[in-house]
Amino acid sequence: MNKTSWFPVWLPNPQSWMMAMRLAIPAYFGATVIFAFEFWRYSLVGGLLVITGNGGGGLLFFFIVSVGALLLALIWFSILAGAYSFLLKFLWSNSPQCLRLPKFSSLVIRDFGILVLSILPIVGIFTIYTLFITGLKQSLTDFRTPRLSYDIFLLRFWWLWFISAAYLYNFFMRKISIVIK
Repeated sequence: MNKTSWFPVWLPNPQSWMMAMRLAIPAYFGATVIFAFEFWRYSLVGGLLVITGNGGGGLLFFFIVSVGALLLALIWFSILAGAYSFLLKFLWSNSPQCLRLPKFSSLVIRDFGILVLSILPIVGIFTIYTLFITGLKQSLTDFRTPRLSYDIFLLRFWWLWFISAAYLYNFFMRKISIVIK
């Protein structure tokens, strides 16, 4: 345990859990996590094409789609944050500090980055399922089926995303406190 916290390094503090809960609203209820999952999924398929040597024109397609999904996720996340800020200004002339959003740069770099990186454990499970459990019997069209990705992996493993987000917030806040000292 360090001197500034009652919680050990390996256990996220309550502020990290609360920040992860606040991020879950635009991520899961706002469906931003779907675009982030698509970014990782198409990046994974593009990476597999590079490794197997079957790239060709398909590699450029998967790269463009994965970057497009990441940009759509960022745009949608920004729209949701703007709508939330507008709602706060509409409801309060001076909103409570705990409800305010951070600066836009911190919102995009920290919060959106955590949103995108927290989906990696679910993508790992998706990869293990696709490559090992199905015995590589998945075709390229099976990667595009929404039922396989959204229903099974995103909705059933939301708790894994939540825990990952809390740990990433904890890591980020500890790094900031070290830099400030």
